Amino acid sequence: MDTLDRARRYLARLPVAVSGQGGHKATFRAACALVQGFALAETDALSLLQEWNSSCQPPWSENDLRHKLASAMAPTGNRARGHLIKGGQKPGSKSEARVKRVIVSARVEREKPKFREETLKRIAALVTGVDEQFVKDHSPLSPECRTPAWFLMQLYRPGESVLVFDDFKSQGRHVCHLDDQQGGADCLDHLVNGCRDGVWFLCNPVDGKFHPNPRLGGKHSRRSEESVTSWRYLVLESDVAEPAHWLAALVQMPLRIAAIYTSGGHSIHALVRLDATSKADWDARARRLKPLMTVLGADPAAITAVRLTRLPGCFRGQDGPPKDHRAIKRPVDEPLRFDGRGDPIWLPETVVAPASPWTGGNLQELLYLNPNPDGQPICQKPARLEIQARPVAKVRADHMDTAA
Repeated sequence: MDTLDRARRYLARLPVAVSGQGGHKATFRAACALVQGFALAETDALSLLQEWNSSCQPPWSENDLRHKLASAMAPTGNRARGHLIKGGQKPGSKSEARVKRVIVSARVEREKPKFREETLKRIAALVTGVDEQFVKDHSPLSPECRTPAWFLMQLYRPGESVLVFDDFKSQGRHVCHLDDQQGGADCLDHLVNGCRDGVWFLCNPVDGKFHPNPRLGGKHSRRSEESVTSWRYLVLESDVAEPAHWLAALVQMPLRIAAIYTSGGHSIHALVRLDATSKADWDARARRLKPLMTVLGADPAAITAVRLTRLPGCFRGQDGPPKDHRAIKRPVDEPLRFDGRGDPIWLPETVVAPASPWTGGNLQELLYLNPNPDGQPICQKPARLEIQARPVAKVRADHMDTAA
């Protein structure tokens, strides 16, 4: 039996990688066995690892497997390469125990990603003049004076539904149905004021229905992955990074950033477009992005496919009377009053709107909106007014050429 056959039989005895059940560790263990234990070349190791990978749940991409093999190549421990070749020991043998020590040692050397403030500062310093106004100026769509529903209408398709929350622990008090004209851009305006803790929305569209959540013992939920209809977005947010540095780093990232907005507090959120084909695909893409963004200050716990994020255009932390959560009755088709002859008066009299009873608070402010991001860093894009001025400049140039 040659070395390749021995390595293949060895892998067949190893447990496969299952997402959420130590899948990274299991895959790295297999990679170490191939390149350290059996001293295989990268090509042969990759071929065998791909065979083993076909049973993983979900399977890793080829790039992920190459990364695992490259990490396993690093010399660790006190065992020479090829220590599994002689005799082809089974998992659980003394030689296997030594491989485990190699894996543990490698894991220690490959420190778990964590926030590094100095790294963030160095990257932020690569661009100058980046502040909230800079980001607004480079937004393809003007972020000024926009309603919460209008914001959602730019990012989600007609027929989709978005779950909106004014209580973070609830199942979502409002389902915003984006049915072209129905509802309109003002259908969430009643949430602009009066929600003391602010307003959130689920980043990915849902069907608005309750489904059993197997991870919670079958409890019904409409904010779990069973309700998601498209794996389109990922949320990046940071509670540890200085907002100015975090913003300066975001504008340099080659990410498809669809929106940037404040939380009404200390943090700034970014909505990144992934367009994943499935939950497994979303997880794989997020897994590749998470280490880098964690180092720059992103909250790794917030990088989930069913993440709530702040809804721009609503206030947070206002003072005022208790919020009435009862359903808002729509006006019926009947006159408001009648004149002296008994004829209906359909138009209301012009009256001065009463002052808002809500005071203070901070706006969850929209800074940047690009429904069709292309991955080009924001700092490399021209400002919106510059783009709008180009056609005028071209017309003027053409006119000058004609006149000449």
